[in-house]
Amino acid sequence: MADGYEKLLMYIVDNQLMASESRESEIDANATVDVNAEVAGVAADQRADAQRLASSFADGLQQAVAGGGHLVVDDTDARGNGIADAFARFLVTTDLATSQSTEIGNDHYRYIFDLDMAKLKEIAGRAGVEL
Repeated sequence: MADGYEKLLMYIVDNQLMASESRESEIDANATVDVNAEVAGVAADQRADAQRLASSFADGLQQAVAGGGHLVVDDTDARGNGIADAFARFLVTTDLATSQSTEIGNDHYRYIFDLDMAKLKEIAGRAGVEL
């Protein structure tokens, strides 16, 4: 299942996140900016981040699906921190999830994620992935 979730992550990056980035670049463009080069650079960075965080994304998504779209993680260990980073970058920024955080001490946080399972299932279907 992890491979399917990683496939879904790359679909989100290419079709949800980059669509938004491209629109922002076009809006911010001026005569001295090569919009296509800027978008290509951002895309490469986003894909590299997605590859780095893919296992955390898959781990968190598996837990969230089992929890009906709800997941709570702490950033006190690498596993929780990776899930929080992946979800914030790829689900919250694309409006596929919401998050709340509370400080739990020593500059660490507890994150509560609520995934929009209807939207995620629709996107997963387009990506050829079953949730």
